Amino acid sequence: MTSIPPASSEDRQPDPIERDLMVYALELGAELYGVASAADYAREFPDKPQPTRFVEGARSVVVIGLPFEPGTVATVLRPELSGLRTRASEEVVTGAVQPQGAERFFLGEEDIIISRELGWMAYRMAKFLRQRGWQAFYLPVSKQDGRFRTAPFYHMPAMYLAGLGTLGLNCSIITPQFGPRVKVTSIITDCPLPSAEPLADSLCTECRLCVDHCPIEAIDGQGWKNPFACASYGCCGTCIAICPVGEV
Repeated sequence: MTSIPPASSEDRQPDPIERDLMVYALELGAELYGVASAADYAREFPDKPQPTRFVEGARSVVVIGLPFEPGTVATVLRPELSGLRTRASEEVVTGAVQPQGAERFFLGEEDIIISRELGWMAYRMAKFLRQRGWQAFYLPVSKQDGRFRTAPFYHMPAMYLAGLGTLGLNCSIITPQFGPRVKVTSIITDCPLPSAEPLADSLCTECRLCVDHCPIEAIDGQGWKNPFACASYGCCGTCIAICPVGEV
C-alpha cells in the first residue's frame, strides 16, 4: 500500500521538482512522504535542533517513511514466538541490567532492515536534489546520545508539520495508514517545496492501551514517556504494537 499524500491543494499544479521528487520517492519504495516548512519548524519547535544547522538557508524538510510488517508487529505481543525467556525485575526497571529482549526479537531485526532502507532512500533523494542545483542533507533514521537520550535532529516534529500524523499518548506520531508502526527519516534542503498543513484532528483515540500495557509504566498518559526507563527495558515496542489505529 502506498501512502503518499498530496503536498498541496488539488487546484494547484505541482512544480516539476516537487512532482519529480515525490515520484522518485515512490520509485525508491517510500510509503510515507511529506514536506514540512523549515520556517514552521523553527517557529513551532524553537527548542529543537533546527534544519538550518545542517543546510544554510534551509527551506524544506522532506520526510519519508516505511511501515513495519503487520506480522512482525504481532510478535511483539506474543514474545513466546521468539523462543526466548523474558525477564522483568527491579534491576531491569532501574536500568541496572538489560532485559533479554524477547518482546522485540523479530521487531529489532526488521528495525535494522528498515533503517538501512530508509538511509539508502534518503541518500539517493539528497543526491537527486543536489544534482538539480539545490543543497540537501540527509539524516540517519535515529541517532541518539546514549547518556542524555538527545538527538542531532528530531523527525517527529517534522512528521507532524508535514501532515503525516498526530502525537499519541504513546509519545509516537500516529499516522492514519499505519498507526505508530512506522520509521521515518528526513532530508533537509534549501529547495522551496510546498509544505503540507498539520492534521486538524488528533488520531489518538486515548484508549490508554499503550499506558496500561507498558511493562515498566514508562508512559504517564499525559503525553510524556520516560526515555531512560524505556531504553533500560530495550524499547520493547508494546506501545506501538497495541495501538488500535491504522493497519495492524
